[in-house]
Amino acid sequence: MNSLLHVKAKKLWLLCFIVLFPLGIFAKDFVIYDDILEERTAQKIEEMGSELFNKSGVKVILIAKKNGGENILTYEQNFAKDLKPPYALLTLFQAEQKVDVYYSAGLEKEFDKEALLSPLPWKGTIIPLLTSKKQEVSVGPALLNGYAELVEEIAKYRKIELESAIGSANKTTINIVRLVLYSFMAFVVVFIIYKRIKNRG
Repeated sequence: MNSLLHVKAKKLWLLCFIVLFPLGIFAKDFVIYDDILEERTAQKIEEMGSELFNKSGVKVILIAKKNGGENILTYEQNFAKDLKPPYALLTLFQAEQKVDVYYSAGLEKEFDKEALLSPLPWKGTIIPLLTSKKQEVSVGPALLNGYAELVEEIAKYRKIELESAIGSANKTTINIVRLVLYSFMAFVVVFIIYKRIKNRG
């Protein structure tokens, strides 16, 4: 009898594990995501967020979703109801092409939201990469770059050194990608204008 109960208990535990494990893949403290974000990117974001929180008490969470299903600000406000200040949310709804940073009162002086979300390629750290035609490639680097910029600005303001910071080398690589992307776009525009002028002549 005891042996039978033991076998049934093991089967029940295995069933629970199979059902719940897929949910656990995305259950991190500082990043909520689906398959638009690679696991290794999520792990790096988790590492940076955890270190900043442990050293400063500021919780920065990345939310990356294919479909938001509602207004991005409403989503952030509802999500933040369970958070203890200070906190910041970096949120992407890919299908809606919406990116936002939502934060608790007082945190706005610790980072530059306008620069972070700027569409200008020489200024913004997220949107210029997200507007690339190859979105499936650009989402991960864009969000990693933006999240790193956010936590590193907060750390700098609070005079905290983050060992997990991605560093200038990665930022330089991403900036080079941005430069190449926009140089190519500029070349295409100039080429089209040239062809039109030539055809008129």
